[in-house]
Amino acid sequence: MVLRILFFGILFSLTSCSENSPEKVEVSKEEIKTPFTVADAKDLFLSKCTVCHGSDGKLCASQAKDLSISKLSDEEILDRIKHGKNAMPPFEGLIPEDQRKMLVSFVKTLKK
Repeated sequence: MVLRILFFGILFSLTSCSENSPEKVEVSKEEIKTPFTVADAKDLFLSKCTVCHGSDGKLCASQAKDLSISKLSDEEILDRIKHGKNAMPPFEGLIPEDQRKMLVSFVKTLKK
């Protein structure tokens, strides 16, 4: 258990969710023409959100909330993705609006 905590502590320090380190999501012209689906949103979630939320939404690293028990509305989830909160960076300038909306759809699939 101690090794697991140490591992996640090191992992977190290397891939911190701070406002200074968000990565830009690069979108090719081909991707812009293709509708962004919930499956694409899952891939986006897995690449950007799992370090704190885990692939099932239950990791709770860096004080991230357990998404499987979230009671937030669609609008509140979208606002949280757009503006961030606490250690979660805002994704407004990093992820287009349609992709943020599909990410909301995926996050809802994590609820019990």
